[in-house]
Amino acid sequence: MEQLTEQLGQLKDWFKSLPQKEQWMVSGTALLIFITLFYLIVWEPVHVSLQTEKQKQQAQQEILIWMQQAAAEVRTLRASGNRSTVRDKNKPITLVIEQALKNAGLKPSVKKIESSGNNGARVTLNEASFNQVLVWLNTLSTHNDIQVVSANIERADKSGRANVRLSFERP
Repeated sequence: MEQLTEQLGQLKDWFKSLPQKEQWMVSGTALLIFITLFYLIVWEPVHVSLQTEKQKQQAQQEILIWMQQAAAEVRTLRASGNRSTVRDKNKPITLVIEQALKNAGLKPSVKKIESSGNNGARVTLNEASFNQVLVWLNTLSTHNDIQVVSANIERADKSGRANVRLSFERP
């Protein structure tokens, strides 16, 4: 500690021994260095963190809006989900599902369709239009009496798209 005090004293003496003009230059340079360090160490990290948090909040807001729209669409589909005549009762469930996928325009999104038992099937879709998936599920339920047993739906990278894994069963 004494050594630090001694070094500070020497620095003061050196500064006072400089001509007035050089004292101004040293003071200005020190102030510039201080401002630069403050900006780099304090201001910039805080500013960058704030921007990142704003972007995260915006992304969360977009997800919320997307989910609210999807929920409204689900409610609409449920309300219009009155049972009509069941068709294709005797066809294998995978064929019925595949035809319904084609009709809904979801064929390009199909990753896998596989049978699970006599009256069951599993389907995996990647980057599928969420709205088209809802219409497709409604069609399967109302026109083919095929019910979803389990569902895993995740938001895809593109807006309005979802990665979907579903298990179906026909009673």
